[in-house]
Amino acid sequence: MIHTLKNEMERMWNQFDHKAFISNDPIQIVHQIRNLSGRTTADIEVCAILTAMVSWGQRSHIIYCAEKLMNVCGWEPGKYIKLGDFYDIPDECSIYRTLTGKIFKEVCHQLRCFYSKHDSIQEYLKKHPISLDDLLLTLCNWCEPARLGSPYRNSACKRINMLLRWMVRKDEIDLGVWQTDLIKPKKLYAVMDTHVAQQAQRMGLISYPKESWKAVMELTHVYRQWDAEDPLKYDFILMTKNLK
Repeated sequence: MIHTLKNEMERMWNQFDHKAFISNDPIQIVHQIRNLSGRTTADIEVCAILTAMVSWGQRSHIIYCAEKLMNVCGWEPGKYIKLGDFYDIPDECSIYRTLTGKIFKEVCHQLRCFYSKHDSIQEYLKKHPISLDDLLLTLCNWCEPARLGSPYRNSACKRINMLLRWMVRKDEIDLGVWQTDLIKPKKLYAVMDTHVAQQAQRMGLISYPKESWKAVMELTHVYRQWDAEDPLKYDFILMTKNLK
């Protein structure tokens, strides 16, 4: 059963339309930043973090919100964070759904504390022996005000794992900016929301149809058995297809 599923997933991956995925996914905003002349690594990183932070709900709404945030940043989010312009946002301002100005500023403040000392996360990772798990927990801590979850609370950490996929994998979709000798695509964890958890359970890949860190580990284990070097390529299939 599992072997048959692997073959079907491989077939679908080989036929996967990368360009069509980007055009309908929030990662398109990060690609736009990367493709703008004069943008720094910090611009790409901050754009990815802020876009991931608002990535829940309908994709069209997420993309609209992320684009609006980049407009506020003047499409230079790294500079926006370093200058502290976000402090002018009213606490009661509604950024997106339950994300208020107060929460947004708290996360941005965490980022500013880092970027006031370092040019980029990429630069820091190259100079320090940081593991992917270390980076994951750091990102969880920075984004704690926005409730992006933590493995310690058995949260699936969907948005953090998605952010890491964007920034560690490298292909037409993902950017590979944070890849180092210690931080490799093979270390990534499955990106799991309610839909993916239910889909994976129907396929017999996990035990229970509910997103949790335990379920993430269970699904990641299957992915790594199928492809030890690039396990998260299968995420795209579960995200976009209704496999039986």
